[in-house]
Amino acid sequence: MALGKPMNDPVVQAAQEAFSLRLQDNNDVSANTKNAQAIAKIWRGSVHQLDPDRYHIEAMVAPALDQKIDVVDTETGTAYELKVSGKNATAEFYKDVVKAIIWNEKKKRKLSKLVFITEEVHGRPFLDAPMPKAYTEYLQGQGLEVVISYVTMPISISK
Repeated sequence: MALGKPMNDPVVQAAQEAFSLRLQDNNDVSANTKNAQAIAKIWRGSVHQLDPDRYHIEAMVAPALDQKIDVVDTETGTAYELKVSGKNATAEFYKDVVKAIIWNEKKKRKLSKLVFITEEVHGRPFLDAPMPKAYTEYLQGQGLEVVISYVTMPISISK
């Protein structure tokens, strides 16, 4: 189990690079939503360019559920999910874990690892808490390693 530990992983590094394009928080929900969608799209495109045969983008969990996993690394059996905003990251984290569990129930090629990537400032206080830690320990015992990795907002220099 690893919570919030930096990873030398090209998919996570691509998320950090895409995240550096993030706009500063503002009160315009629509602008923030569009920005988050753009960042996720840039990230998925960057990962696809790493190796289109290895990384499957928006892989369908089960057609009847209409749920997709952002990225699946077919060589390592790793699923990657990106939540651009750390706000409400806990709910998204649990939903993404369920997607990985259902994937393993429905597919022949099982996932051995889920990497959940989110923004650090808002995500860490909730995801480095006792309940998510206990849940990831439980999942490890069931054969699914869960890693939470954080990306950070670039520091802007004021004049």
